[in-house]
Amino acid sequence: MEKRVTVLMPNGRRQNVSVSANMTLLEILETSCKKHGFDSEEHCLKFHNKPVSLTQQFRFSGLPNNCVLEMEPTERRRPATNVVVCIQLVDGSREQGEFAPSATVWEVVQQLHSSNVRNYDSPVIIYMRSEVIGKNNMEQTTLKSLGILEGRAMMRLIDKKPEDLKKQANVYKPHETKAKSRDEDDQPSTSRSAMGSNGGASSGGGGGFALTSNMLKSLKRKDPEDSKEDEKSSSNQPEAKAVVTEPEPRKYDWGSGSGYLMQHQSNQMQLDDPDESPEEVPPVVNVIGPRHAILFSLDDTKKPENELPDSFFDLTVHDLKMVLRDLKRTSTGDEDAPLLTAKLRELERQKTMLSKLNQYKDCVLRIQFPDRYVLQGIFKPHESLAKVEEFVREFLANTTEEFHLFTIPPKKILPSNETLLELNLVPNAVVHFGYLTDSLNAENHRFVQEKFIKELTSEEGAHYAVQKYRLTRGVTVGAS
Repeated sequence: MEKRVTVLMPNGRRQNVSVSANMTLLEILETSCKKHGFDSEEHCLKFHNKPVSLTQQFRFSGLPNNCVLEMEPTERRRPATNVVVCIQLVDGSREQGEFAPSATVWEVVQQLHSSNVRNYDSPVIIYMRSEVIGKNNMEQTTLKSLGILEGRAMMRLIDKKPEDLKKQANVYKPHETKAKSRDEDDQPSTSRSAMGSNGGASSGGGGGFALTSNMLKSLKRKDPEDSKEDEKSSSNQPEAKAVVTEPEPRKYDWGSGSGYLMQHQSNQMQLDDPDESPEEVPPVVNVIGPRHAILFSLDDTKKPENELPDSFFDLTVHDLKMVLRDLKRTSTGDEDAPLLTAKLRELERQKTMLSKLNQYKDCVLRIQFPDRYVLQGIFKPHESLAKVEEFVREFLANTTEEFHLFTIPPKKILPSNETLLELNLVPNAVVHFGYLTDSLNAENHRFVQEKFIKELTSEEGAHYAVQKYRLTRGVTVGAS
């Protein structure tokens, strides 16, 4: 269906502009100004008396089809500033430079990755959802036409033919059906007939929701009650063969922001005594300072590949029941819930804080530096962030430089006078470190003193230290 917008001109006339999904609002403004003789650099667009960003594409602007935009003069001419453009290759390497908005995409590619483009048969630049294919199109496309007028922007440079771009990536292809045994033929095939192929379920077209890999993993982790039911059902089938599965490794959920709980299975809540389980040797933990300070590096972490067989994504009737149950829990009470006043919301927030304060006596914080070293310490929920900053400063190589702590995403600088409980950093969270001087935040800069780096602990050892501390202190660990 053809989309268009109507622009109310300053002279009282209306201008209809046909738009596409990748068309920027700046192009709409320039098209209208060109037909009526106005200068686009001295005008802006407003929707319901609110200025709209000219750098946005129409698909991301949130504007409805056939909407009415008002064009009004600005107080001063729009300044022309350079923008920082970063290009990422397929191997993950990146190069960035500063360019004028009038520069073409081909000039940017030639300056940043000229050696790589020579070997490409069909270079393609992808920005947002816009695709600039081939050298000729890149020479005719400017950064301004893509909506890059100020700030920073990142593009991807790949080598693909235009017809390959239309193919969907990561399409699930079912395995060829194997000859079923007589026992398998006797079992009911309700789950497969109910769902069909996995591709139809994950696309969200039939059920109205999308099943992601993380959702499937959570579905496969059965509750103790569900496991008891499975044991009863398996006891009724004497001919079924027992399948021995290896226990899953301990998992920890730290997230990247504030207030993340540590998720544990029931068998992970208890820490085995090294004398009772001689096969499992506890990791080495090097305490380097007060508050059980531990330093480890994310670069030294060797995480196992998270590859799952295709059969893992075959949904069963039990999985569908759990999905339906979770959807009902999510929707129950939201539609009929009464609106809360500011005073009631504040009471709810204080109630939540008191509940956390009663449940958690300690707070585990991890301070991540730009060079991927992580400092771990244990604090009290009622302590202010200033205590954390004092703790961090003892380990810095440059103790005189001013710094701040923040959470992402989005970046939020944490105030020093608020407590960890007020900042939602309880029971544990990851905060990031940054100097106030941006030039000091380079990855090759040394942030922690060299004597502490020589006493590194593994990330698994840091997890082990937290568990052991909380168990010895008798602190209740939150469950999901």
